[in-house]
Amino acid sequence: MPSKSTVIKTSVVALFIAILYRYWLVTPVLHYLSIGKWQFVAIIVAAATGCIMLLLRLSTLPVVCVSVASLLLGGTWAAWQVPNDVPISVSGAFASHLEFFWRHIIILTVAITVGEFCCARLVRGHRLTPD
Repeated sequence: MPSKSTVIKTSVVALFIAILYRYWLVTPVLHYLSIGKWQFVAIIVAAATGCIMLLLRLSTLPVVCVSVASLLLGGTWAAWQVPNDVPISVSGAFASHLEFFWRHIIILTVAITVGEFCCARLVRGHRLTPD
């Protein structure tokens, strides 16, 4: 059973990722950047989030689970609040987001996990080097 502090840290990170992803989807920055550059920024931010998760001492399985759940939550939130001519349900927003953005969810989850892994290797490598 996870400790109370682990649950709190995981919840805060989940909320952080969901908010970042929601704003990544709705921010009109694409008027200034290409889609490729904007996706590159998202991958860099996702990898940095993985490093933050490592520094919070979260293990890999919760990182992957929280990443996927947070990205789905943020995407559903964005799809549900987008102005529509017809009201959309939460389940409809979830299905719509998943249908169109499943690749982004996978890419960003992998980026978060790889960011955590690389940061762990750097931290372990740094600790092993003599002063």
